[in-house]
Amino acid sequence: MLLTVKMKLLPNAQQTESLHKTFETFKAACNYVSEYAFREKCFSAFKMHYALYRDVRAAFPSLSSQFVVRAFKKVEESYKLDKKVQRTFKNYSAVVYDQRLLSFPNLSTASINTVDGRYKIGVMFGNYRSLEGRKLKGCADLIYQNGKFFLCVVIELPDETPIDPDGFIGVDKGIVNIATTSDGDTFSGSRIDSARERTTKIKQALQKRGSRSAKRHLKKIGKHQSRFQRHINHCISKEIVLIAKDTNRGIALEDLTGITLRTRFRKADRQRFGNWAFFQLDSFLGYKAKLAGVPVVFVDPRNTSRECSVCGHTAKSNRKSQSLFSCGNCGSTFLADFNAALNISKRGSINAPIVAPTLVGSYKPHALACGG
Repeated sequence: MLLTVKMKLLPNAQQTESLHKTFETFKAACNYVSEYAFREKCFSAFKMHYALYRDVRAAFPSLSSQFVVRAFKKVEESYKLDKKVQRTFKNYSAVVYDQRLLSFPNLSTASINTVDGRYKIGVMFGNYRSLEGRKLKGCADLIYQNGKFFLCVVIELPDETPIDPDGFIGVDKGIVNIATTSDGDTFSGSRIDSARERTTKIKQALQKRGSRSAKRHLKKIGKHQSRFQRHINHCISKEIVLIAKDTNRGIALEDLTGITLRTRFRKADRQRFGNWAFFQLDSFLGYKAKLAGVPVVFVDPRNTSRECSVCGHTAKSNRKSQSLFSCGNCGSTFLADFNAALNISKRGSINAPIVAPTLVGSYKPHALACGG
């Protein structure tokens, strides 16, 4: 499977200056090409290359020929969704690299091209020892975040042979509890709620203050809550996949596509529910499970919280409260999320695939799957 790994670059002062200049020059070249493409209604990289190559090389002599080729391709990609508005590339828009512009002599060094020539720069990334001997697949993005340079590299890792599962672990997702499994394991959402509420209060106070230092602080903490939530989802997905692998079972998930469009919330709860990260958790579970050879199935979520996992009786009255389920037919009583997870597990066994499915919601560059 293809996996995007985020690598932190460790440049010295001279290399840092060259990388900044590379960002600026590549952005200017993309805007130059974009202006021509929009004016002439020419959105093909091949045709832009034929018409503009020499002009771009003359206008930006510090850019190598391959950088110019990547600029044509980036402009072509930017117009695929909408050709009615001219695309303008901002400062530190990602610089696109390929095999001719980027290579890895070893796991701790990247050989990267810049406007000042090629540099060997140290890199640091997560515990992916299986990257040894792997080749760069397609393009990599050089990005600049919070004063640091990162490479988003797409690599190919082998899939594990899919297991023949002996049943499925059902996973019920929620707000109070992020995930509850049919084994009775519960992953509370209280830490995410606390972090969100704390960050929101700090943001409100800083926005009200409005000073320059307050704005700097706002920028610094802008993505704190999302990074924290991402970390929690990585930890949860890793643990669930490990349990499934060790017990030779698959993973059954609810298909919650479009749930935010189907569900109404009170105004006071909109921010809390707007921070749901079900798709992210599903994506993390998907790629980790695929690497481990664990099948993942998606089931219909209707009535999983109202159906009794013992007798199958379904009624709205079965759900006594957010946390309690009590069947009006057989009298069975469960924690509501655990009962839903048991129902999801049963539906997963019915929908069991012959082999592990393709990852739903696979990440592209920028949707980084590292750190898990």
